[in-house]
Amino acid sequence: MTENNLAKNFNAKTLFLFALPTMIMMLFESLYSIVDGIFVARLVNIDAFASINIVMPAILFFMGTGTMFGVGGSAIIAKKMGEKRHKEANSDFSVITIVLLVISLIDILIGFVFMDEILEWLGATEILMPYAKSYFQIILFGLLVFMGQFLFQSFFIVAGEPKMGLIAVLSAGFTNIILDYIFIAWFGMGIEGAAYATVISSAIPTVIGIAFFSNPKRTLSFTLPKWNFKIIAQSSINGSSALVNFLATGVIAFLLNHAMLRLLGELGVAAVTIIAYTEYLFNSLFLGYCVGIAPIISFNFGAKERRKIEHILKKGFITIAVLSLLTVFMMLSFSFDIVKIFSQDNTALYDIALTGFIIFAFKYLLSGANILISVLFTSFSKGKISTLIAFIRTFGLIVPMILLLPSYVGVYGVWLAMPASEFIIFFVEMFLFDKIIKSRKIINQA
Repeated sequence: MTENNLAKNFNAKTLFLFALPTMIMMLFESLYSIVDGIFVARLVNIDAFASINIVMPAILFFMGTGTMFGVGGSAIIAKKMGEKRHKEANSDFSVITIVLLVISLIDILIGFVFMDEILEWLGATEILMPYAKSYFQIILFGLLVFMGQFLFQSFFIVAGEPKMGLIAVLSAGFTNIILDYIFIAWFGMGIEGAAYATVISSAIPTVIGIAFFSNPKRTLSFTLPKWNFKIIAQSSINGSSALVNFLATGVIAFLLNHAMLRLLGELGVAAVTIIAYTEYLFNSLFLGYCVGIAPIISFNFGAKERRKIEHILKKGFITIAVLSLLTVFMMLSFSFDIVKIFSQDNTALYDIALTGFIIFAFKYLLSGANILISVLFTSFSKGKISTLIAFIRTFGLIVPMILLLPSYVGVYGVWLAMPASEFIIFFVEMFLFDKIIKSRKIINQA
């Protein structure tokens, strides 16, 4: 068995380089999702484009489930690997994979049985329903590979091979873009073409993951599992913040869609969809870095390397601060061009989305730090705290603001809800960070 790369000594540069494949992976993953939207917006119509955002809360639930087991389980398994408990780590990883497979099959069954009810509840109007239904049922058919992609991308990092995850996602991304063009531009398959392209491309990381982890010579691999249902509970609890964050994003999308339908109709939903795509892109930059360094922290926590942990935390916050400033600068500098890509010649849509885009840009001053702190709690197996933060952020701040602000300032209230919430939750997280991590109540356990 080869030495795990997580055991190395990292400085700011090598830490960034270790996380870089994960950052590129998540950026590219979000980028090819955006390409889906561009093809649909330009080659189908704006209603089809808006319908994707109607389905998005359900898709985010699926993504959240896969990421919950990936992020939550990887932190626990990386800690066990740091403690030299390799056989137990392999067995637990195998159990997690099998359980996620079963959950996926249950989700598929529920999705098809209650499809109409789900889409109506999500806000599909008579105009949007046909597009939303066509897209959703194809995604359900491919749910097994879709979930596998989000599970394995976390465990590639735990295995000390983040580049493998990057290769898998790049392969999927290029495939998705090519298939979008073939299915939508050449064959005229409309929104169904975008859905088929997404499913087929998602199969690539899943197949690569199965092949990679089937090799017993890897530092982490599939094995005949010793059934340990405790690891399922631990992974679910520890990774519950990831699920809650995805669910929160889904709830936010649901509320934004309904608010915009009430204020501006389907055109408003299309504007929100543009913002959602760009938010996914820029959030992936922060999330990629944080997820990339998280297994290093968990590994060193298990290995009781306190000084290494403190060093990584310091370098991590400095890097996130730099990335935050660069992101805001990029969004403000290229806002006109980005919005134009989606809105094309629709002046009304362009004006609505541009206003929201500029206001949204300021949320990224602190959202990177918020993501990092949340991931840190998960890395130290304190998932309950991350979950609490996610609940406060969503149901304590964003939801009330979306429901109340539009009543006073109209559409501006919709756009202001997210930046205002990020600023408030930052101070909540910093308070918890100071009390629990910075005071060394966690670090001293290493």
